Amino acid sequence: MTILDNLPQIKKLDQQNVYGSIENLAKQCSHAWEDCKNIKVSDDYQNINKIVMTGMGGSGLGARVIESVFGLELKMPLIRINDYDLPDWVDNKTLVICSSYSGTTEEIVSTAKQAEAKKTKWMTICAGGKLLEMAQKNKVPAYKIDPIYNPSNQPRMAIGYSIIGQLALVSKTGIINISQQDIDNITLIMQQVIEENNIKIPFEQNPAKKMAKTIFQKQVIIVPARHLKGAVHTFKNQMNENAKNLSHRHDIPELNHHLMEGLKFPKNNKQDLVFLFINSSLYPKRIQQRFKITDDVVKKNKIKTLSWKATAKDKLSQTFQFIQFGAFVNFYLAMLYSINPAPVPWVDYFKIKLGQPLGK
Repeated sequence: MTILDNLPQIKKLDQQNVYGSIENLAKQCSHAWEDCKNIKVSDDYQNINKIVMTGMGGSGLGARVIESVFGLELKMPLIRINDYDLPDWVDNKTLVICSSYSGTTEEIVSTAKQAEAKKTKWMTICAGGKLLEMAQKNKVPAYKIDPIYNPSNQPRMAIGYSIIGQLALVSKTGIINISQQDIDNITLIMQQVIEENNIKIPFEQNPAKKMAKTIFQKQVIIVPARHLKGAVHTFKNQMNENAKNLSHRHDIPELNHHLMEGLKFPKNNKQDLVFLFINSSLYPKRIQQRFKITDDVVKKNKIKTLSWKATAKDKLSQTFQFIQFGAFVNFYLAMLYSINPAPVPWVDYFKIKLGQPLGK
């Protein structure tokens, strides 16, 4: 019997219940949406002409989802900052959203301080810490995460709270439109993914378990386009942290202009790499054509390819469909490596050396 069907062994490895957080992702989304209904955002927050979203790691994923799904519809520029400093052009017409699960991430605390100093409009998403103190002191909108559906207590596994929280706050400014129906669509498709890929579904009938087995012991090149870039970035982050498996994201059409020529060397690419194409019928026809030809090129280089195709009816639902599916894949991959997916020892080592709080 494969370890992926060995529930006692999985429970033994998953000491912090990361799996529980994965099964609760849809509940995180609904909970975040309900909590954000009570947050008041004054009308002057609509008097903006640009957006800056700051966040590191899992706390920065909401910005990537908004950029991917809504980027072409936005009437103003959106800039992601995964660093310490805001651009000099940030002014009182800029909306700055600072996201940190712990509320103590030093890069994001730095951007919040700069936003306050520049007297720009800012808001925050956190579970407490310095960011919440600053928001309360300066009377700016804040979504305080109450992570009851994140039993692992791992910040990266609170992505339902983080992403929906950021979507909800941005929607309160009128920049994007998110409705209760959107949330219902998201949770419905996520529940379908859970029913098809949960731990009790045996390997032979479980697509996520099968994908994890194929990816096992491989470097993974994940290829999305358009609205699924943010979802794939989420998947990549979790593969690095949960499964401790090296992964890379390359987007179509950009990769068609350089990456294909890098497949020849080193020679062990044929054994060590697997390409995972993330497809959607909502991509423009020209983009879909590029996926087919790219897959052909990779196969001609004798490198294995996999494909996953979104089936949800709209872009936002497809995004969460893959986030949910990918969370299962990465958990099962960690089980194949016989590791506890929760600890991130090298990230913690780095923070300790830098004198940062661990954010637990």
